[in-house]
Amino acid sequence: MLCLLALLHCVLLFFPARAAFIPLSFGVGRCSLGDYPPATNHASCHVATYRYTIDLVQGPFAILRFSSFFLPDDDFVLVRSLDANSSKKLRLSGRNHRGAFDAPPIVATSIAIELYTHAPNASSQSCYGFQASGYTANLMEEAHEESLCGGVDRTLEAPCYKYNTLMFARSDAVARLLINKNGAYTACTGWLLGSEGHLITYRDCISAQEHTYRMQVDFNAQAPTCPSKAGDIVCTKPMACGKARDTYIGSPRLVVSSATFNYTIIQLDKTLADKYRYLKLRVAGPVLAESIYIVQHPLGYGKRISDKTAAGKATIEATNGKDAAYRLDTQGMSSGSPVLSSTDHTVVAMHYGGLAACPNFGIRSDVIVSDLQARKINIPNAFVYTPADA
Repeated sequence: MLCLLALLHCVLLFFPARAAFIPLSFGVGRCSLGDYPPATNHASCHVATYRYTIDLVQGPFAILRFSSFFLPDDDFVLVRSLDANSSKKLRLSGRNHRGAFDAPPIVATSIAIELYTHAPNASSQSCYGFQASGYTANLMEEAHEESLCGGVDRTLEAPCYKYNTLMFARSDAVARLLINKNGAYTACTGWLLGSEGHLITYRDCISAQEHTYRMQVDFNAQAPTCPSKAGDIVCTKPMACGKARDTYIGSPRLVVSSATFNYTIIQLDKTLADKYRYLKLRVAGPVLAESIYIVQHPLGYGKRISDKTAAGKATIEATNGKDAAYRLDTQGMSSGSPVLSSTDHTVVAMHYGGLAACPNFGIRSDVIVSDLQARKINIPNAFVYTPADA
């Protein structure tokens, strides 16, 4: 195992899959595209005055890109799923949206984009309207390996662990990150560290302040219950299970990004730690053979938890000066996930990658703690020195 740890950085990398952007051109108004609103069907604000549909054959969701968006305050574009038994929709109003932007993701197999207007006599001189240039259909994977160990995914929807009260409670602090990198989207996992709203993740996910500007941080993106029968909600699609999610809207601040130890910490809002609680790093680090579990958003799915391997309970199998090795199942975009002790529920490693045939690896908690202390970065209630502090 130690030789595998030594070889890790030589064999870990591969070429990332690019996110698929599907170019399209549609819209209404904005002078060059014709009158605003269209000359038909504007007798009632409850009837769409413009409608465009897209079959999402390239991926399981869409992030619409608007190259231009300028509507009267009370008018809005409604993006809604056309899937049977789905009520997913996004409302983009003229009051809250202007200019060029990417809409939040919507999970569906086909969608309608509809314009609802309250101003049928709006002056054409104002050039009201919108123009869309296409949509992103899937996520870009970062350039590192993450593995299912034994070929079977033993992770479960987070609510399936409600029987373990502490384990399920700790999972509240884990979030799904959607990050816009120059128009290409990737997802990662992050978690609240300490009581002041700090969030930590893998450095490949966020390495610069610019990566935080248009990022989406989803808490509670998970199935409502543990699925046990046909028809129950499962979250095994990218960006799935957003109905109950709590999306952070704010201005994250980059606190530190360590190229040496591959972690980044950003500052969100303290109220998040009050609402979703927070995790702590164990100062002493992981212990060989101790039982562990991982909370993650693999492939941008809803939240999942695992504490098992093909041989039984997952454990810390080896360590070196920086990493801990284990056989917990992970997939792309699990990077940044906390690996926690099943005994005291402190974080003993932050997952970041692995070998194609396993094991997987995480940065040891004591390594992160030492680096933060050396940098004199103080994060209240972020460390556990003794079991009583957990």
